[in-house]
Amino acid sequence: MESHRFDYVIVGAGTAGCVLANRLSADPDVTVVLIESGGRDWNPLLSIPLGVGMLWSRRLYDWGYDSEPQPELGGRRLEMMRGKVLGGSSSINAMSHVRGRPGDFDRWAARGCPGWSFEEVAGYFARSERWEGGRTSASAGARRGHDGPLGVMASTSDDPLFDAWLSAAAALGYPVLDDYNLGAVEGFGRSQFSIDRGRRASASRAFLEPARHRPNLTIWTQATVDSLILKGDRALGVVCNRKGRARNVIAERAVVLCAGAFGTPALLMRSGIGDPAEMRPYDIPVVADRPAVGKNLQDHPGVVVGYGRREPGAFRRSMRADRVALNMLRALVLGTGPATILPSGLHGFARLRPESAVPDIQFMFRGAPRDASPWFPAVRPAYRDSYAIRPVLLNPRSRGHVRLGGSEPDVAPRIDPRLLSDPADLADLREGVRLARDLGRHASLSAFRSDEITPGRSVRSDAQIDAFIRRKAATAHHPAGTCRMGADDSAVVDTRLRVNGIAGLRIADASVMPDLVSGNINATVMMIAERCADFLLKPELDRMPNLQR
Repeated sequence: MESHRFDYVIVGAGTAGCVLANRLSADPDVTVVLIESGGRDWNPLLSIPLGVGMLWSRRLYDWGYDSEPQPELGGRRLEMMRGKVLGGSSSINAMSHVRGRPGDFDRWAARGCPGWSFEEVAGYFARSERWEGGRTSASAGARRGHDGPLGVMASTSDDPLFDAWLSAAAALGYPVLDDYNLGAVEGFGRSQFSIDRGRRASASRAFLEPARHRPNLTIWTQATVDSLILKGDRALGVVCNRKGRARNVIAERAVVLCAGAFGTPALLMRSGIGDPAEMRPYDIPVVADRPAVGKNLQDHPGVVVGYGRREPGAFRRSMRADRVALNMLRALVLGTGPATILPSGLHGFARLRPESAVPDIQFMFRGAPRDASPWFPAVRPAYRDSYAIRPVLLNPRSRGHVRLGGSEPDVAPRIDPRLLSDPADLADLREGVRLARDLGRHASLSAFRSDEITPGRSVRSDAQIDAFIRRKAATAHHPAGTCRMGADDSAVVDTRLRVNGIAGLRIADASVMPDLVSGNINATVMMIAERCADFLLKPELDRMPNLQR
């Protein structure tokens, strides 16, 4: 079999993989290979922010996973969207840039992950970003990154609806924030996006593009990793299938898995690392008995509260077919115009309980319907204009799992998030719907609001709201936790991201999160990858006593 050797083998060119490839290959004395199942990110829809609607509606550059039937959601299967392209999910997500709250990381540290408190990880968030929002104060300026590869900007939408929403939030007693990424537990503010000079700032474009031509970095696309190469309790490399040929890829220093909350546990189990009961049906020999692999799956559940707009907004006018074509071309060539701005210009965070150290609900605001599409007079009718508030439960108690669907890499894993399986999650999301309605029905929005579309005015009682949630709830596409980090023996990785019981193998992706952060996860995944790069390149950090098991 064909064989290749590199110092570092990175599996998965998603958010974490791109960050690691950049940081590791910055050392000219090491060689790095980045292996990605998907293809190049050359399609203009991956660059133009407004292209996200078509990516989602057609499930482009997506693994195409669906969940197992969800009993608490009437047996529905949910889309479990994950990116299959350079940049991974950062190439197809909504571009929201949310760090989470300091309390999230302090909780990690207190519950068995020393070294991961907010004070200890804050600098890694700043390292990645190039914040274009200015230095609102000396302290704030120091806490935001201004020289990193990832361009981050505040929404520039001029839709007056978003100002009305902020007025409603203030009238209901919520703080209005200049920058919600500075750590406030509650408050509403203009959305922050990973958009750089009018174009999506995916991890591929921000981190991989500047490093692509380094002679010590090799990037393989359309390449599938079948399994790990293991010798005893050591990972030697991976078996990779590329261009119809299997090849051994040997890692002289380390293999780093960045295949995400679904792909990483599946690869471990295919290689014999996991719960023997999960591998036995497929005759996979057990190399390491790690029952926690694939367990602890978490995701943020949410549901949409929607209202008709009394008069069409500027976004619908810009979606007339002739205009949208010109706007897309302008965005692609110049990085300017309406197609560089998303109709989702506001984020909000609220507590359900005064004692909460982190927000319980995130509100995602949208000034246009998700299925907005081009229209033209006498050819295709314009869609009905509307706006929506999506309450998302940030601290769900429900836990699911990822299991193998077969022993071959082309067989999709069985993904069961078990959404709302803990009754407390349903109760909290119900309260989130009520808070969203308080905002949506506020007098500040009367000039924009017509009727309530979902759940509808007739839905009032707890039982009716619960039934609505069960019919319509979905994930926010923030899966995490399936290879949990911790200092205990049951954790999959230690606080240095080393797989317990297997030398030479690390994991750096959302699967290592002990539990979910209070917001979108892309920025946190970048932070994890930045830390992993330091662990690998700075041996003194790998030996710090407070992080050893």
